[in-house]
Formats: sequence, structure tokens, C-alpha cells
Amino acid sequence: MLDEILRDALLGRGLRPMQIDDNAGRVLQLLTALRRPRQVLEIGTFFGFSAIHIARGLPEDGRLVSLEIDEEVAQAARRNLAAAGVGEKVEVVVGPAVDHLRTLPPLSLDMVFIDADKAAYPEYLKLAYPALAVGGLLVADDVLLDGDFSAEGDRAARSAISAYTRAVARSHHLFSALIGTDNGLLVSLKQ
Repeated sequence: MLDEILRDALLGRGLRPMQIDDNAGRVLQLLTALRRPRQVLEIGTFFGFSAIHIARGLPEDGRLVSLEIDEEVAQAARRNLAAAGVGEKVEVVVGPAVDHLRTLPPLSLDMVFIDADKAAYPEYLKLAYPALAVGGLLVADDVLLDGDFSAEGDRAARSAISAYTRAVARSHHLFSALIGTDNGLLVSLKQ
């Protein structure tokens, strides 16, 4: 099923290959299955590839809210989530991520996955951290600085990714580790 979704998105619809790699998807699903979060937020839906992995690892009462800026891409993601059999566990919300993040109650999330506008990673961290419960996971994709951020303003994206990783590493309230996926997943546990 995932191969068909990937093929349709990249070849059929001509979308850029910006989704997480297969190993990163498996890591997300594994982390979700191990931690069993009930409330998960994903920043950056794209066509739903990572959301499918996260949703597959959710417990029965788990829910994923996935934020996407582009309505057309969000509609494709909803179709893909339904086709993968996880549509009822995922709500795709269209609009700027920072607007949604500002509405979240403190300590209301069990897991946050960031894979969107790289230049906004520090802002996402600033806004998502208060909403993350103690014991919650904060996961960011594309943290290796050799990624291709040309579509996002290479210099600004690199600077923001660097600022994000430094902030996470310096935090006394986050225990973090880098997982070696194609573009790097930085996984942090809120203590």
C-alpha cells in the first residue's frame, strides 16, 4: 500500500520527493508503538507518508493531528490516509502551523513530529515545547546539515536547523539522540 501511495504521489502527481525515507517512517512507527501516545501532532503532512507510519503505531484511543499549509496536498493526504486504513485516527488541519501551535493547551501532547518549513524549526520548538507533556517525545526530521534545502532557502534553512539542534542539545529538560536515517531524526524525551 505504501509503495502505491508513494508511486502515485511522486510519479502520478509529480510531487517533489520531500517525504521521510522508509527507515525514518519505520522508526516513527516503532517509537509510536513503544511510547503509545494518545495525542500526537505532526507539523508537515505533505501527502501523508509519515502520518500513515505514525497512525499505524498509535494505540486504539490514539489520535494524530497533522498540519499542512497546502489544501490540495492535504486533500491528497486524506485520501492516502483513508486508503491505508488509518483515516479515522488522523485529522489533517490546513493552515499555518504556528497559528495552530499557539492554540494548544500546555502539556496536552504526548508526541510531536516536525517535518515542515526548515527555517521555522526554532519557532516550532518554541511553540510546541510547552504543549508537550513530561515523558513526551519531540522528533524532528532533516537535522543533518547536508540535506537538500535548496527549495527552502538553503542558508536560512541550514541556520534554523543548526539553531534547533543547539537549543535541543542545550536543554536540561530534553534527553536527545540522533537516529541515522537518510536525513537524520533527532529524538528528544521531555523530562
